[in-house]
Amino acid sequence: MKRLWSLAAASLIGAALMIAPAFAQDVTPPAAGEGTPIIAPNLGSDIANLNPILIQDGSSAAVAVRLFPSLLGVNVRTVNFSTTNKENAPGALATDWSISEDGMTYTFTLRDDWKWSDGTPITAADYAYAFEAIKSGETNTALTYVLDTIDSVEAKDATTLVITIKKADCSALSNISAVPVVPSHVYSAQFAAFADMNEATDFNMNPTVTAGLFSFANFRPGEQVTLKADQTYPDAQYGYVVPEGWVFKSVADETLILEQGKAGELTTFSAPEDRQNELREMGKNGEALVFESPATSLRFISFNLADPANPQNGLDENGAAIDQGAHPILGDVRVRQALMYAMNWQEINEKALGNEGIQLAAPVLPTSWAFNSDLSPYPFDLEKAASLLDEAGWVDDDNDPATPRVAKGAPNAADGTPLTFKMETNAGNTGSESVGVLLQDQWSKVGVKLDFQMVDFNVLVTNLTGQTYDAIMLFWGYSIPDNPNDLRSNYDPSNDVVGAGFNVSSYNNPEVNQLMDEATTMAGCDQAKRADIYKQVQELLKNDAPWIWVNTSLVVSAAQPTLQNWDPTLASIGWNQDSWFLASAK
Repeated sequence: MKRLWSLAAASLIGAALMIAPAFAQDVTPPAAGEGTPIIAPNLGSDIANLNPILIQDGSSAAVAVRLFPSLLGVNVRTVNFSTTNKENAPGALATDWSISEDGMTYTFTLRDDWKWSDGTPITAADYAYAFEAIKSGETNTALTYVLDTIDSVEAKDATTLVITIKKADCSALSNISAVPVVPSHVYSAQFAAFADMNEATDFNMNPTVTAGLFSFANFRPGEQVTLKADQTYPDAQYGYVVPEGWVFKSVADETLILEQGKAGELTTFSAPEDRQNELREMGKNGEALVFESPATSLRFISFNLADPANPQNGLDENGAAIDQGAHPILGDVRVRQALMYAMNWQEINEKALGNEGIQLAAPVLPTSWAFNSDLSPYPFDLEKAASLLDEAGWVDDDNDPATPRVAKGAPNAADGTPLTFKMETNAGNTGSESVGVLLQDQWSKVGVKLDFQMVDFNVLVTNLTGQTYDAIMLFWGYSIPDNPNDLRSNYDPSNDVVGAGFNVSSYNNPEVNQLMDEATTMAGCDQAKRADIYKQVQELLKNDAPWIWVNTSLVVSAAQPTLQNWDPTLASIGWNQDSWFLASAK
């Protein structure tokens, strides 16, 4: 289950550590309707869309996951796909599945005890409708990558879903699970054509028919999203949803999240990377429940390799590559490599990340079975950076460090063009703001002038998917369970779709594409052999440098000390939040 542009902070490799006990069984929960609401922070940006087919941002996804069911669950102990199980994988529709001998057909049996909030049963048709909307090509969806795997979906009957894949695929379940489940009887009545949902702003922001832990109550822009308990949710631990609601409270920056958490204004909270030791101390002193877990996300800087003035899809309707032009500066791999060499990561880690960071050479997390531990990040080497810029036709013609280099024989820029570009990141993320300010100074030492800007998150996502940007710094969240084939989302040309796809750099390396095909379709899906292939992919991506994979950092998650049943795992912080309550609320 892939995470979209995640604003959740990253976390360190290593075993999960509970600093304070989190599961108290000796306190009686309040009766239905008497529990206090969960108040969680939303960092810096409002939700943009609550139609699961169209969601492209982390804030919207965080709300929608509480409103809509999913086909598959993840066992929170084993971190593998699982069938419905009230203890380990709640909230999944599938009770079982089978795979044909040739590996091409997946048949899922669905539960029959779950209904939409209007009383209509949830059926296989609800999954099939979402898939057809994605497949139509008419919707502004970011889920087109599932079409690399899924060929067709048939709702054989209400509880039988048959999915045929295009070719043997070792990561098929991951892509199958990414297709959302929506109330097809409502959507089909609302939209005469799939394209209509793109403009249905009121409908998409006010879901009246849902099925999850909560139902939608209201959205107050700049303030909060409010959900209310859905007492028809079938997997509640106590037979009912204990918290009376869930409030996604807008908070301007990470420092305010910490301060509001300390003041008891948030049920769950976090801290900027350079202040996480404060949470650890709170855990030791019994002032908070605290949890540390391996990362599921990384901070990245995406470079636009194509012409930002004329965004084009990566492939035409026949699958042939389209000439997308080149970014006048970042379209040259030597410039991108120079920026890598000119980044003083140790200074960034010390001054921006509180020494909590882990530097990455490629976009695979250290916790993954496919991680290339032999691959080293670019070293800090200003002489190498300057040499590459000289070679790329960007010269220091005045020997003045206060002015940028200029083009003289650069392949994509007219002579005299200054070496300057804009990098944006989301307002409110203090860590990313510090990283950007440091990079401004570091890159200036080799004659690069960086225009660094903090912007609204939803504007940032629009610029990113619209491919009109120079460089953007954000977080990318990875699938749970671990799926190295996630790399296709960001680096395969089939996902280079203006306004929707996540290959926002317009990266296309045929060798990478071929290796990814081999790893995906390998007979028997031998994990060690697949890992060797993914390691080759990581080396190629490092050399091509379409992104800077800045860091993955240790995240310490916290909750109020009186919160009962808080039982975070590597798979999910809030998997059992239907049972959460504050002891004072009984």
